[in-house]
Amino acid sequence: MKTFLGVIVAACLAWAFPAASDERWSATYDVQLLGAKIGEISFAGTQRNGGYAARSRFRTTGLVAGLKRMHADVSVTGRTSGAKLTPFEYSEAIDNGRRVTNVKVRFAGQAPRLVAGETGSSAPPADTSGLHRALDPLTALYTLLRDRESSETCPFVADIYDGHRHARLELTARQTTENGFSCSGHYRRISGYSSAEKTSRRVPITVNYVPEAGRLRALRISVRTKYGKALLVRR
Repeated sequence: MKTFLGVIVAACLAWAFPAASDERWSATYDVQLLGAKIGEISFAGTQRNGGYAARSRFRTTGLVAGLKRMHADVSVTGRTSGAKLTPFEYSEAIDNGRRVTNVKVRFAGQAPRLVAGETGSSAPPADTSGLHRALDPLTALYTLLRDRESSETCPFVADIYDGHRHARLELTARQTTENGFSCSGHYRRISGYSSAEKTSRRVPITVNYVPEAGRLRALRISVRTKYGKALLVRR
């Protein structure tokens, strides 16, 4: 469970800019582990005048919620240049059942840095001096999952920084499927992680895309965890 949430716990709810020309996107995914629904993730984002904003929430549901309540509230603002997203400020409040975070991270086109909050980790923090082009977890997911008119999302390679930890997301294996295509690869933990977290250093991930109403939709995300196969299935 911890591995799964550490990889995908960044989904979005609404963020509004009051303009009719805004490009808005939203989606809700059921989170499944070993075939059983354990939670819900809702995504939304807005792009306007060279900028973007997104916010995320995750919550456990059903029996899992009765045993252990886990939740996340994540947000980001940044700028756009074509299809490229560059984060400016990222914040998260996450409780995955073992680790609790409440941080604010500044990117601003420089080496990202933690500006406020608690990371909930006793491991040495990652060195960010070489991470000038890193993304926050939410921007990475927003890039991969938002509806689009082209298939330029695959391949996707990016360094990820969350205020304490550095990982690298590489989705480079594209394969045609019956209804569209998939993009597969892995999430690799690099630094800022505890010894226990490093036991699952490489986490396989596959995103399945399908065309719908003239746009590509990320219909299904598969994550291989130490507990088994976890899925995000779009409603």
